[in-house]
Amino acid sequence: MSEKKYRLVTRSDMDGLVCGTLLKYLDIIDEITFVHPKDMQDGLIEITNNDITTNLPYVDGVYLAFDHHFSETLRNEKRDNHIINPNAPSAAQVVYDYYDGDEVFPGYFTSMMQGANKADSANFLYEDIVRPRAWTLLSFLMDSRTGLGRFRNFRISNYQLMMDLIDYCARHNIDQILELPDVKERVDLYFQYEDEFKEQLKQCTKVYNNLAIIDYRDEEIIYPGNRFMVYTLFPEQNISIHIFYAKDKDKVVFSTGKSITNKTSKTNIGELMLQYGGGGHENAGACQIYKEESEKVLKELIEKINQDG
Repeated sequence: MSEKKYRLVTRSDMDGLVCGTLLKYLDIIDEITFVHPKDMQDGLIEITNNDITTNLPYVDGVYLAFDHHFSETLRNEKRDNHIINPNAPSAAQVVYDYYDGDEVFPGYFTSMMQGANKADSANFLYEDIVRPRAWTLLSFLMDSRTGLGRFRNFRISNYQLMMDLIDYCARHNIDQILELPDVKERVDLYFQYEDEFKEQLKQCTKVYNNLAIIDYRDEEIIYPGNRFMVYTLFPEQNISIHIFYAKDKDKVVFSTGKSITNKTSKTNIGELMLQYGGGGHENAGACQIYKEESEKVLKELIEKINQDG
């Protein structure tokens, strides 16, 4: 479709995987780099007009930026190369629509698109959370917040698996994908520690009215599991904050999300996180705060979220 090839810069998750699959199918990209959104905001990733970004903060100089984060509409003026739709369920859907998806992509991509949309908008049912299967299960495996990567060394890295899956997803159905040895290895580990994960979740969670706070900072081992399980264990709470150290340990991450089983929270999370140098959607977002300021910020977050109800 395109003679010129670009680099895709995206997140290492289900949405990034499907964006990569779509753009590779169109023969638009010849290189992929996975990055953290905060690194984009902080200017740590060099971006040029040879780059296409998806599901990441807008950076000047990019060729095309696809996104659906509400906070990005507040952070940026409108630009022609910033293809953003805050109502889209995933950045993959924004890419799909931009390239006239139904006309261009094969019909069998439909279930993959449904999987990406469901995962990135967290449109899960109770059953999906407690007994994940098909694309939902793959999305939990690919989500860094599930924590498989930090738990053990796999035969190949998550990066290499993502690269393999971008090619594989274009040619295989989800049952075949889950049977791939490198995927199956992760599936087995995910289910192996399910009980330990739930027990640890209960022990690390404190409730502040409508808010559940899961604080992993003092945990030597954090068992792998999906980040939505907290809502099945604490059904009365309508919003949660997962707290853990950033990679460099001098910052604390507040990863915030609304309950997907009790949809009564009135907080606009993306807007709230933007006030602390982070970002996100109306229903999910995160910020990273220096350790010495983290308790003050946490107190403020609890106060604001409780006030919103």
